[in-house]
Amino acid sequence: MTYLTWRRELVSSAIDQMLAATDPDRGPFGDGGVLFNAMMQDLSQSLPALEIVAAANDILTAHRGFCEGRSCEVAQALKVCLSMPAEKQGLERRLVLDRARVEQNALGHDANLLLVWDGLRTSAIKELGIAALSERFPCQGGEARWSTGEFVALLEARALQCRRTRVAQEIVAEDPATAPSGGTVVLVFPADPGTRPWVATVAVALPTEALPESEPPTLDGYQAMRVLVGPTRTSA
Repeated sequence: MTYLTWRRELVSSAIDQMLAATDPDRGPFGDGGVLFNAMMQDLSQSLPALEIVAAANDILTAHRGFCEGRSCEVAQALKVCLSMPAEKQGLERRLVLDRARVEQNALGHDANLLLVWDGLRTSAIKELGIAALSERFPCQGGEARWSTGEFVALLEARALQCRRTRVAQEIVAEDPATAPSGGTVVLVFPADPGTRPWVATVAVALPTEALPESEPPTLDGYQAMRVLVGPTRTSA
């Protein structure tokens, strides 16, 4: 057995174990990416990121590069997630620079307003409505960099964060001594036009009487490296 085969088999086994623990009706990311993120952490303890990416490439190549089925969907997510450090670092800086816009979006509860960053180092995070977003970054046509299913996944992620923020604010209102955080999401289009978008989950601290000056928004751990997925696939 060659090292290349061993590396691919390790990643394939981790993917199979993750999929076996997920609800097939909700898809591999139906839990918000919790199991996917745990799998990435476990793999990172055994293999360097570049080798995990190479193994994911091997898996996709075996399927002729076409991501068909749940296993390939996760392999594609691994490949993208572990290849985005430059955009991730740039986004972390933008969250501080555009703090007011991000906090307003998180605490405003309007799920139809979406934050977008195009990955350019000098560009600011933009807040766009659904219609403006679909016009600026079309989901169909020759220039499309993402799909309608991914667009829907983004809307669902934003709606989920709105609900979580409302609950966090209710908790603070009942007990000001607590310090839960709210959150939102940022859609990231990497500078490389051939790269698909990913969505970052952003934690926003809620101001309280005890902590009126909260920390700026931060990427929410490994959730920051979640790939948008379209409608649930049931094929293996």
